[in-house]
Amino acid sequence: MFKMAIKNFRRDWKAGEVKVLFFALIVAVAAMTAISVITDRIQRAMGEQASEFLGADYVISSPREIPQEWLLEAQNNNLIAATGKNVSTVISRGDKFQLVSVRVVDDFYPLKGELEIAVAPFEVGNKVQAKPDQGKLWVEPRVLSLLESKVGDIIEFGNTELIISGVVVSGPGQASEVFNVAPGIIINSADLAVADILGPGSRVNNQMLLAGEEAAREAYIKWLKPQLNETQRITGGKEGTPALQASLSRAESFLRLASLVSVILAGVAIAVAAGRFSRRHYDYAAIYRCLGMRIRQVHQLYLWQLALIGLIGVGLGVVIGLAIQQLIIWQFANVLPQPMVSIGLVPIIVSAFSGLVVLLGFALPSFFQIAKVPPLRVLRKELMPLAVSGWIIYALAIGSMAVLMWWQSGSWLLVGILLIVSIIAFIVIRLFAWLIFKIGIWLGKRSPTSVRFGLGQLKRYPAYTISQITAFGLAFMIMLSTYLIRTELLTEWQNQMPADAPNHFLINVQDYEVEALDTILQKNNVETSGIYPMVRGRVTRLNGELANEVLSKEEYQQARALRRELNLTWMKDLPAANKLVEGNWWLQDDESFDPSAVKISISTEIQNMMKVKIGDKLSFDIGGLSVEGQIANVREIQWDSFQPNFFVIFEPQGLKDFPASYITSFNIAKSQKPMLNQILEQMPTVTIIELDKIMEQVQKILDQVTLAVEFIMLFVLLAGIAVLYAVLQANREERVLSATLLKTLGAKSPFIRSGLIAELALLGIFSGLLAVICSELMVSSLYINVLDLTAKPHLIFWLVVPLAAAIFISVVGWFGIKSILKQPAYQVLRQT
Repeated sequence: MFKMAIKNFRRDWKAGEVKVLFFALIVAVAAMTAISVITDRIQRAMGEQASEFLGADYVISSPREIPQEWLLEAQNNNLIAATGKNVSTVISRGDKFQLVSVRVVDDFYPLKGELEIAVAPFEVGNKVQAKPDQGKLWVEPRVLSLLESKVGDIIEFGNTELIISGVVVSGPGQASEVFNVAPGIIINSADLAVADILGPGSRVNNQMLLAGEEAAREAYIKWLKPQLNETQRITGGKEGTPALQASLSRAESFLRLASLVSVILAGVAIAVAAGRFSRRHYDYAAIYRCLGMRIRQVHQLYLWQLALIGLIGVGLGVVIGLAIQQLIIWQFANVLPQPMVSIGLVPIIVSAFSGLVVLLGFALPSFFQIAKVPPLRVLRKELMPLAVSGWIIYALAIGSMAVLMWWQSGSWLLVGILLIVSIIAFIVIRLFAWLIFKIGIWLGKRSPTSVRFGLGQLKRYPAYTISQITAFGLAFMIMLSTYLIRTELLTEWQNQMPADAPNHFLINVQDYEVEALDTILQKNNVETSGIYPMVRGRVTRLNGELANEVLSKEEYQQARALRRELNLTWMKDLPAANKLVEGNWWLQDDESFDPSAVKISISTEIQNMMKVKIGDKLSFDIGGLSVEGQIANVREIQWDSFQPNFFVIFEPQGLKDFPASYITSFNIAKSQKPMLNQILEQMPTVTIIELDKIMEQVQKILDQVTLAVEFIMLFVLLAGIAVLYAVLQANREERVLSATLLKTLGAKSPFIRSGLIAELALLGIFSGLLAVICSELMVSSLYINVLDLTAKPHLIFWLVVPLAAAIFISVVGWFGIKSILKQPAYQVLRQT
């Protein structure tokens, strides 16, 4: 049977019988391979860039010394490991004292990214990967203003003295530490022992920084995790970048989604092409049966042929896909995330297996149908093969695809939503296709002649027409869903980093300094986002009981907000970067609340950490005094908005009896930097936090992520167009035969052309309309369950997509057959 299968394969190839299925398989596998490999490389490259904000690929934190065993294991895995410490202490200069956060560096720092060290605040510095020399330290700009010092001055640090040798303009960790009360300094580890500031019970955060090849570091982290206790923590690149965490997570979800939809597109193309292949082999199978072949032998013959198609097609598809993705990487190297990582083996294997699984799953039912052809079909062409129950094969194919898709994406939720919505969409499309088909036939009776002819063509083979609408509808659904998600993500990122986003923050502004500060800002034409009062307090009780008694030990350990002071404020209006998710914003005269308690608004993070709800009471310790607040509402905060945000907000004047400092933010250009020195001269206790360097880094990564998403979306659309073309090719010969018969019977070319275009346009309108309906369902599910976005209807696409689908299918379908119609009718009939 194998030799006969090879002969049949050669014959079918020369006759063009197998080319459509072969083309559909190659397009499907090439699309899956290219999309999977590119998304995998871009996703890993984005992770590499995010690690620059952390200073390493991973940071392992522990209150105890880092075990030597961990360092030795890292070396054995060819990883770069560096140790350090974070500790809080007081430094001084003369009669000025300041609490600082000390980063103690053992080796060169950072492992990823760079430090920018300047000789004065608000100036451009040199980028380094190093540590301060012994006897020297680097400080954040606000240390200089707080201690009224400059580069070159001597600072008392424990039992020793250190010289300020540089100002930290930017560096890893600043994105998550800008609002810490204690400003940061960096010292050499040799100076820590001399200073003798650590004693028994000192709170030290020991760290190990890790960098190296992805496979080696992931294997190391897998080895390390079982050895960690509840006080030790592993932080990856994204976790060290709060401003990017949500954006990168959504971008990765989109890239995973792009990889998965390519599998569904492949299924659509292969299912249609396999159906065409099997229908064209019914006559061959009938002859084989007449010559004495058994059903089992016919099965074997076509299974061998299917295996040949699969192996050759998948191999070529993988090679073409790899070539396409490499060409694209080279072409767009300057806009894609850098450094671009090497090709991973997993997406190639998954794409190849997916191609085989999709081919077998969607082609086997059609191929099994061939063997069921009755021998009498040799004489009676209308006889069709007995129906084969292919639901078991389809179920196995879908199950195998689900496993492969999970292997590729790592998210059962994403795979589940995509598969369930696609299956529902398939059923809905077939049902609605039948309904629209019937309505279209009724409307067609009142339409021009060409439209009636096109509907007549569709009416002649209703099952065949519904299958075409289903295939086109699924393909357009995938393409539209990808486009809508991409558009929503880009809008979200543009809102996150608008051009006028605050890039400087002022904290510790005193009440008597607010007027003078406002005068300086107005003189320099600088607009603020508002000046907010700020009081520091610690949560002590939940509903009158001690917090550590109400929560379990594990819950209390995880509720970090209970173990540190929070920035509290009061305000009248809901902040711009906040969304109310429960309750009402300062509803007056609400009898359900305790009139003696102050109303407070909490973030969703506080609600989840402390297990509280609206109406519960929180007690705060503020400078030794206690104040109780009753939860009136819960807010969802957009932490990556670069706006002043607060875990807890009191109602207006809720903390008016407590001394407060003020915080404000504004956007200024580099040319306006001298104004900051003017502020410090008049208000030396004010702390200025520069975010412009951090925002430039964040914006650079967001721009690259945006381009990556745009590019992948475009590639998915191109893959979808290729699949649509494959579906049109699978149905091409039926239209050629129909048009040729009309030509033979005397029909004029304009009539044939208008009739075929009407048929193709109606297919486009029907499938486009159904694609919009199912896209709204899929996109809403992904927005809510995966991307954490707000679902909304896209009404404009209800008009645009059916029209675009009609134009595309009409143009491509017509150009695919118009050259054939120029040939003599007898020649075309012989070929078909």
